Amino acid sequence: MNIRKPVLIVGKHGLIYGLGNILSKVTIFFLIPIYTNYLTTKEVGILALIEMTEMFFITIGSSAIYQSTWYKLSLNSKDSRSKIIFSGYMGLIISNIVLLAFLSFFMDEFYQFLGFSKNTGYSIGYLVLINILLQFGGTFTLALWQYQQKSIPFITLSIFQLIGILAFSIYFVVFQSMGIFGIILGKFIVFLFIFVFSTIFLIKKYFSIPSFKIFYELIKFGYPLIFIGLATPILNVSDRYFLNLFVPLSQIGIYSINYKFGMLINMFLIVPLQRGLLPMIYREGLKDEMKPIYKDVLFYYLIIGCFFILGVTFFIEPIITWISSPEYTNAAYVVPFISTAYLIAGFRPFFLPLIALKDRTDLLGKIAVIGIAVCLSLNYVLIKQFGIDGAVAATVFSYLIFTLSLYYVTIKIEIMDWGWPRIGKVIALAFIIISGVHVVGNQWNSFEWIFGLIGFISFPVFLWAFRIIGEREINGVKSIITFLQNKIKS
Repeated sequence: MNIRKPVLIVGKHGLIYGLGNILSKVTIFFLIPIYTNYLTTKEVGILALIEMTEMFFITIGSSAIYQSTWYKLSLNSKDSRSKIIFSGYMGLIISNIVLLAFLSFFMDEFYQFLGFSKNTGYSIGYLVLINILLQFGGTFTLALWQYQQKSIPFITLSIFQLIGILAFSIYFVVFQSMGIFGIILGKFIVFLFIFVFSTIFLIKKYFSIPSFKIFYELIKFGYPLIFIGLATPILNVSDRYFLNLFVPLSQIGIYSINYKFGMLINMFLIVPLQRGLLPMIYREGLKDEMKPIYKDVLFYYLIIGCFFILGVTFFIEPIITWISSPEYTNAAYVVPFISTAYLIAGFRPFFLPLIALKDRTDLLGKIAVIGIAVCLSLNYVLIKQFGIDGAVAATVFSYLIFTLSLYYVTIKIEIMDWGWPRIGKVIALAFIIISGVHVVGNQWNSFEWIFGLIGFISFPVFLWAFRIIGEREINGVKSIITFLQNKIKS
């Protein structure tokens, strides 16, 4: 018996969506030399504030309309889908025109916050607000394609956006010497094109008379999810704020670089999982035949995640030494813990939609607020007492408490067999291997990397030997290898 087909579909679309996420990070990486060589440090700081502002208002402005639309589409017949989609889109655009127009009255405070002079602040400030509005066109279309599992259009539009921003940024900053205004202008051109394309596409395919009632229902369902959206960036960056209060800047720099390595699991595994899994759960719902699928995906996610944890535990130190300078290896020990925290966070996409599908998004909002409060409290107390080690502990505990809170609410609403005994065996096996390699490596330091390689390779062997994985998983791996070989030959 092979791996169930829906599980492979999640993996397929997750890989494609993940490619878009990886490409975005690569584009940002290529822009770093542009920022550092052609912008002043003050302008780079302003750009960071602008990006933070965009993220905040896009999260607020979306009101989680995308997930609300997925939920609403799953409940209605095909005849009403056009009205749901078009009502959601037009309501999203109109409400944000009103919101951003209101914010424009506070432009003095906005440009002072960004650190602009009065002459340049207004022009860039208004352009930033327009860019926020224009982004809703592309994000709505991408979310719709994500729900419909149209991964090829999704990745095509994503790549176009990223290449466009990269090209215009280089042109305006390097060749036209327009500084930070050139970066904002480049974004405007790309976002405007995508907004026009998205609007024409949605009118042509889903035009209907917008319904205020439907949009209100979408807002009512989705608004509490905004707090979930805000919780993630707060959990990600709040430790840096508290570190700035209690430890030297040099330690913050070392910690931040190692933290980025720990976040790689988010880029390569968790984001692709979310983008492949969430639309599927909203679309298929809580049917009995789908529950084993969700259970399988969670199990396979954990196995891949444990592989990643083993890899960074055994090999991250030489990688950091090779990429950066030796002093950064002093905090290399934090990388496995940060990766573990994100691995725990990756359980949330399985629990969150189960609560939302029961129309209890109000509970999600409450959990997010509690999670944010716990995170901030732990960071303050632990970082003040233990510095970087406290930041690591606060990160792990924050994600663990947040995820367990979601799970606790889930079991109160929807009974689900996640196969915890088998999951516990995977976790225990990974822990035993890491502990064993660590003990042996301390005895023979010169051969530590060899023991790490043995431990890494032994993980799947022990999974099979202890019957934690079976014929289904083995046959699934064989079918994937055969598929890839046929693609290469063709």
